[in-house]
Amino acid sequence: MRIIDKESNSGKIIYALGMGIGITVALANRRTSYKTTKLLINKVFGLNKRPKNLNRCFYQMRKLKLIKIEKIGDDNKVILTENGQKIFLRFNYENLQLNENKIWDRNFRMILFDIPEKNKRARDAFRLKMKELGCVKFNDSVWVYPYPCQTEIDFIANYWNVGKYVHFAIVKEITNKENLEKYFNL
Repeated sequence: MRIIDKESNSGKIIYALGMGIGITVALANRRTSYKTTKLLINKVFGLNKRPKNLNRCFYQMRKLKLIKIEKIGDDNKVILTENGQKIFLRFNYENLQLNENKIWDRNFRMILFDIPEKNKRARDAFRLKMKELGCVKFNDSVWVYPYPCQTEIDFIANYWNVGKYVHFAIVKEITNKENLEKYFNL
C-alpha cells in the first residue's frame, strides 16, 4: 500500500475521520451538503477555499479502500475502513507523548513485558518507543515511569499486537528509588 503523509489531503481527511470529525453528505439537500463540506474544509484543511483535486482525493481513497460511504437515513456518511484506521493509528503512534504532571504522586509505574521471540520485531519496536517516551530501563523487560501512562502504554502494545504480553503495575517502593527520583528530577 502507498504510504500516505499526514500533511497530504488524504492524510488530513484520514486524520479528521479518525479524530471523530464526521463527514456527512446530505444528498437530499444541496444546501446542507454545501454547509457540511465547507465546515469540513475549514476544520481539516484550515482554508476558506476548496483545495484542488479534493474530489479526486476522495475517489482515490475509496479505490484504495481507505474510506467507505455508508447510508444512514437520508445521509451518506464517510467513515474509515480498517486500512484507513491503520493509517490513522500510525499517525497517532508517531505523535504519542507521555505527560509529566506538575505534582508527583510518589508512585512509579512499571511496565513489564515478556514478548516471545517470534514477535522480536514488535518487542524491539516496543522497547524503542518506551525509550523515546522517556521511560527508564530497569532491565530488558521492565521499564519505569513516574507519572500515569497506562493508556499510552496500552496504545503502544495494541499497536504492535502484543497487548497480552504487556503488564502494568503501580509501585510505591522500589530499589534504587533515589536514583530514579534523581533521573526524573522529582
